[in-house]
Amino acid sequence: MRKIKLFFNRIKLVLKNKYFLLCAAVIVIAGGALIYVALTKPAEMPNIQIPVKKPAPVDTRVQSKLEGIKVDPSVNNRKILAVVVENHPDARPQSGLDKASIIYETLAEGGITRFLALYQENQAEEIGPVRSARLCFLDWTLEYDALFAHVGGNVLALNKIGPLGIQDINQFYYANYFWRDNSRYAPHNVYTSTEKLRAAGAQKKYPTTSDFKGLDFKADASPDQRPASAQLTVHFSGYEFDPTYTYDRNNNVWLRSEAGVPFKDKVTGKQIAPKNVIVQYEGYSNITDIYDHTLSNFQTLGSGKAEFYMDGKQIVGTWEKADRKSQTVYKDSVGNPIKLDTGQTWIEVVPSGNTVDFR
Repeated sequence: MRKIKLFFNRIKLVLKNKYFLLCAAVIVIAGGALIYVALTKPAEMPNIQIPVKKPAPVDTRVQSKLEGIKVDPSVNNRKILAVVVENHPDARPQSGLDKASIIYETLAEGGITRFLALYQENQAEEIGPVRSARLCFLDWTLEYDALFAHVGGNVLALNKIGPLGIQDINQFYYANYFWRDNSRYAPHNVYTSTEKLRAAGAQKKYPTTSDFKGLDFKADASPDQRPASAQLTVHFSGYEFDPTYTYDRNNNVWLRSEAGVPFKDKVTGKQIAPKNVIVQYEGYSNITDIYDHTLSNFQTLGSGKAEFYMDGKQIVGTWEKADRKSQTVYKDSVGNPIKLDTGQTWIEVVPSGNTVDFR
């Protein structure tokens, strides 16, 4: 009996060891399979985001007609505005001249100079004081096919505005497009803005664009090609009205002063600093109108001597204007067209025989 029990116990032990070995075998086989799968499974590619290179933005701007700066094409389609601004000492400081692209300066009467300020690229919230028209301003306005804004005028100018087809905004008849500044006394207190003048042109149904091809421009001279200093004084009639321009080499501009003080804008306090100064010598005479008034008269048509100041240097050349509507042609002494630096230009129209001090 005891031998039989021992026999069955050995059988149980054998069976128990077989189950152990079977489990061990299963575990080994499963582990090996997992290792095999891990070793033979292809590596997963990382999720790399390849950036898509965007095309560079296209610059759709064009060169502006009056300053040569980069502008939206719509700017070149704006009507050019020509505004008469006075320069009597009681009118200083003036407003909006820093926003003008081109400014003509010439003699009115009594040795007092007066400006014709042209606007297209920039908007000006205040321009003035606006003053009366002179005959020479009409020829320059026609050159740019501009809208002409003024407060009355002498008889020579007023009698020509209609026959010449000037696109005219006279404050005498369109006062709601101008205002008076009560902090100044008349007649040095009439102002307007580019917005108001464009609204006036729309009310008059004038063309909204100007037939003017534009000026020619070049790149500024590099700093090493600019002089350390330069200065010019334009002689009109005396200390009170003879502007001086002092060259700023770093910014390549001419800082304007008058009567010994910086010539600044009333609104911004910014000193007027054109990139180019043109001195245009024209025939000049005094004539008497039907009211026995002595009036200034310039020979705006034809040709004559001109001097061009840019990059701190002087270039001597010529100007030529074939007729009232023709664009003035500027050339150097050997006949090459003058190209201006981009930015504001002052055109000083002085009587032939007057002088400029440049040093």
